[in-house]
Amino acid sequence: SLNSQIKKDSEFMGLPKSIAKSTIRGHRQAVTCMAFHPFYKRLATGSEDASIIIWECDEFSQERSLRAHSNTVNCLTFDNNGKYLASCSADLTIKIWNFETMTCFKTLSGHEHTVSAVEFTPDGNFIYSASRDKTIKFWEISTGNVKKTLSGHTEWVRSVTVNAKGTLLASSSDDESVIVWQTDTGAQVNTFTGHDNKIEKVLFFKNEKALLNIYTGDYLSDFNKSLVGATEQKDQIAQLNEKLLEKTKLIKAKENIANKDYLLSASRDKTIKLWDVVGGVCIFTFTGHDNWVRDLCEHPSGKYFVSCSDDKSIRVWDLKTGLSSKRLTEAHDSFVVCVSMSPKCKLLASGSDD
Repeated sequence: SLNSQIKKDSEFMGLPKSIAKSTIRGHRQAVTCMAFHPFYKRLATGSEDASIIIWECDEFSQERSLRAHSNTVNCLTFDNNGKYLASCSADLTIKIWNFETMTCFKTLSGHEHTVSAVEFTPDGNFIYSASRDKTIKFWEISTGNVKKTLSGHTEWVRSVTVNAKGTLLASSSDDESVIVWQTDTGAQVNTFTGHDNKIEKVLFFKNEKALLNIYTGDYLSDFNKSLVGATEQKDQIAQLNEKLLEKTKLIKAKENIANKDYLLSASRDKTIKLWDVVGGVCIFTFTGHDNWVRDLCEHPSGKYFVSCSDDKSIRVWDLKTGLSSKRLTEAHDSFVVCVSMSPKCKLLASGSDD
């Protein structure tokens, strides 16, 4: 039943077509970030021209231009309810926008250098920010106060992500490491190293179907067996038991993923790594891009994830096999900097230096 549902969902949200549905222009300089609204057919994009543009996704027309930053807009993100839009900039500030009125009602200042990423907590009441000043700050939106400052990276912190439960925060940095933090105490849970260059993006999987696909993935069979103490010796009884267990594999897998967290990291070393946060290890490396990997996003079906690169391509990766299911070559005329997917519009958007 679970397998049937996964198949149905992947058919509903399939692979992107090779030819773009529309090319929209409006920014005067490079597009740096983007985010689809979780419910409305709206896309927010940020640029080096310091503006944010809200696009309507039926006619792909410009609905509103928001101007409050004085330098490059580096990251955009919506809260889970779609009420707020957060933006951060090289002007050292974070701005919180009421998406209904399209007005900025809070400016958060405290970082000493470029703010490179922002992420809401699941309840939408707090926000995390990452900066070139090597710190991560935890802000209360209602007061605009910094509740906590996390220090651990030795270089520019490029990206932050919060897991679905809001219990863990992960950050990536130019120091070639990913640090996982407990959100309640601010303590470091794990530090992952293995990339050979700066890590541009880090992403927690929040879709339960994605977690299930990873846990039952082809590349994970040996890893999962080692966790439960499986032996390589197989007699006739063991083989019969294995056939029986196959029938309940998905049920048991769903029980096991309840306490699992998986994390993706994209690096300038041209690779994407998949980490088991609980196990504390890298369980797979996705290879195929020919240049820096710049951004990642989840596919709403839970079967895939999407990456973009300075090789001008966009790739869709299968979480069951670890293989590239689709490659959009020459997606732009220049570096592809950011990607975002909308479960409502059935659209994949990409932004570029072009």
